[in-house]
Amino acid sequence: MNLIIPIIFITIAIIQLGIFVNSISLIKIYPEEKAIRYWAASLLSGSIGIACIALGSSMLQSLAKGSLFLTFSNIIFFASTIWLILYSKSLKYKISNKDIKLHSFIVIAYGIGFEVVRQNGNFIDRQLFAASCSFLAYLVLLVEIKKQQLYKDSKYLKIFAVTTFIEFILLLIRILILLNNDYGFIDSLNEIPLAPLAMLWLMLIINIWSYIAINGYWTEKIASASTANLIENTKIKILLSEKYKLINSLMTANKTAVSGALSASIAHELNQPLGAMKTNSQHLNLLIKGKKEKILIKNIIKDNDRAAKIIKTLKSMFSNNKSIYRSEIFDAFVQSLEPIFKESVKAKNIRIKFLLNSSAKVNMNTDELRQVFSNLIQNSIDALSMTSKKNKVIEIKTFTKNNKLFCSVTDNGPGISRKMQGKIFKLYESSKISNSGIGLWLSKYIITKHKGSLSINKAYLSGAEFLIELPISINV
Repeated sequence: MNLIIPIIFITIAIIQLGIFVNSISLIKIYPEEKAIRYWAASLLSGSIGIACIALGSSMLQSLAKGSLFLTFSNIIFFASTIWLILYSKSLKYKISNKDIKLHSFIVIAYGIGFEVVRQNGNFIDRQLFAASCSFLAYLVLLVEIKKQQLYKDSKYLKIFAVTTFIEFILLLIRILILLNNDYGFIDSLNEIPLAPLAMLWLMLIINIWSYIAINGYWTEKIASASTANLIENTKIKILLSEKYKLINSLMTANKTAVSGALSASIAHELNQPLGAMKTNSQHLNLLIKGKKEKILIKNIIKDNDRAAKIIKTLKSMFSNNKSIYRSEIFDAFVQSLEPIFKESVKAKNIRIKFLLNSSAKVNMNTDELRQVFSNLIQNSIDALSMTSKKNKVIEIKTFTKNNKLFCSVTDNGPGISRKMQGKIFKLYESSKISNSGIGLWLSKYIITKHKGSLSINKAYLSGAEFLIELPISINV
């Protein structure tokens, strides 16, 4: 028994000290939370008090007489219950200086009382005094828990309330056992009665459960706070994403509005000289008699009408007028583009190859799509004009897959830089200094209107490849 009692007490003290170490991390997380500090103080004073009682009892020559060291040890241990009372109260109320002074006075009064009993009584008298004072302290603690209804706030605080009540009952049983039995003169650890000692050990074990329950309560709060922060961060990310999308939409809308106003203004300005050119060409056609000259003038008038039509199409795209779409064979439309570029590619020693392998129909506005191919083919012509290659080729290929029509426009020119590939379809972005940066943006806008997509093949290394994807309306 001499060794068993100190070993059990020291073990309990070490467990409480381990929980105290964990409470330090909680203090760092909640530096302004006074309740955690009171709980940590209870843990520390409880573990120190139990350890000192165990060491003091094992080194005493006479347990009946006790020592001043045991008095201080019991004071420190009793203070742990007082700190728990302050902890419970501080969960919902602010602890005032008056509260601190009152509870400090109670601890001091307990110490004085314990020392008086030690001087004038025996071992059982000290045990009765300590158990009775702890019984009253636990009664106050239970009243505080009931008053604040802490058991309703968390399942862990409910466990704390239950363990506190069990400790209260064990203290009562211990007092009754000490009162109802005559244990006689006790002077060594071997003579300590087992029944009240077992009650004390059981109470200390339940006390550990109380501290663990409190630790669980604060861990739960951290988890709830982390979840709340995660939800809040997710909401913030969503809001930021929506904000950037809105900003981008406004920027695009602003650019579109500027482009619309610009195209309307340009259309108005260009239509006048084009009209004058047509009138003058028609008049010149009446004056000239030569067949070759008449054919040339006729081509000028035809090109003039085509330019006027393009301007009209551009203007209508940015107006409230709805575009007219018709279901037409896509390959036939592409083939009709050949005469438009025939002379310009011939002059620059460029060949256009048509590899048309589709007979599918597409619901389209031919004037708008003509503008797309004009932009893509003209870009290829400009790119090939900068190379010294002998075999300069622009290839237009069509095929169908998964009820979609695909059309690729490729050239074997210098290609497009990686830096430019990511922003080539943005408004006012161009790899050419002399360009306005509207053509490809406008082309993508037109294809999107046709419920399709326009993209660049980043893996194509032999020049540049643009891929148009359109839904098929009717297969023939």
